[in-house]
Amino acid sequence: MDFNKRKIIAELGMTHDGSLGQAKAMIIAAAECGVDAVKLQTHISEAETIHNAPQPPYFTAEPRYEYFKRTAFNMDQWKELKECAKENNVEFISSPFSIEAIDFLLELGIDCFKVPSGEITNIPYLEHLADAGVPVIVSSGMSSLEELDECMQIFLRKNCNVSLMQCTSEYPCDPKHVGLNIIDLFKEKYPGVPLGFSDHSSGEWAAIAAFQKGAHLIEKHFTLSKKMYGPDAKMSMEPAEMTQLTDSIKNLEIALANPVDKSSADEFSNMKEIFQKSIVSITDIPAGTPITEDMLGYKKPGTGLPTKYYKEILGHTAKRDLHFDDIINKEDINW
Repeated sequence: MDFNKRKIIAELGMTHDGSLGQAKAMIIAAAECGVDAVKLQTHISEAETIHNAPQPPYFTAEPRYEYFKRTAFNMDQWKELKECAKENNVEFISSPFSIEAIDFLLELGIDCFKVPSGEITNIPYLEHLADAGVPVIVSSGMSSLEELDECMQIFLRKNCNVSLMQCTSEYPCDPKHVGLNIIDLFKEKYPGVPLGFSDHSSGEWAAIAAFQKGAHLIEKHFTLSKKMYGPDAKMSMEPAEMTQLTDSIKNLEIALANPVDKSSADEFSNMKEIFQKSIVSITDIPAGTPITEDMLGYKKPGTGLPTKYYKEILGHTAKRDLHFDDIINKEDINW
């Protein structure tokens, strides 16, 4: 995976609710929206969480252990999902939530791993991932800079193909906590490391701003409907919203790659003739008559003497008879 190219990633999360058909439909819909990659989550309950682990505040409908157990796909199903992504020309990413999940995805042949924010301090997990030889995206959601740096050094020491995403683990994220300034901090601290932005805020504004600041991997949660079950659906983008986001980012990419030269306006000469104004006579001016300001007006089109010369022609005489609404040209004046 080339992290130096634009990547718009649709985070499917767990909104599929364990339905293979639903997950495939989401992959297909995301691809139709113009994304470059889809991302899922790989949970192995017994390797990830104890039975009575506390619930996240944004999802209390089911105990986590049972929820992850119920919604897990087997290897054959994961292969179908990976093939679905391939058929729809999108790259296939997953976040493994345990060392066992890393090994499971390696067996699958995953295109790229994403380190979940909660695994940033899991050193055995990070070292295992760094040895895998697969591209890695690091999400910085709930880590301090010190914790994040310890994580990043594990990958950098081993020359891993790694990208770093600014992320705030708040669902949905208040605009005050989005942290676009962190992108600049990451640029200074990790020069040469491709940067991204995992966006949990509402709408597209933060993702577009992050892209403009140089975070060229953009991740946004995706759902077929905000009414779907699960922890992610309400804060996810529906297809129309995701299409708008991908169009906006791709257009922004084109704009940033094509700076406009304003030193010359020659390309607008035809438009300028239509929309700019010339000096015109607003009364009859017989030949030989000295021109005064009350004889002049300024009207479209801009094919005659530009209005900036109005003071220069005052006091000079008309070379020919000028009539009402005649456009005055340079050759009409006795200079």
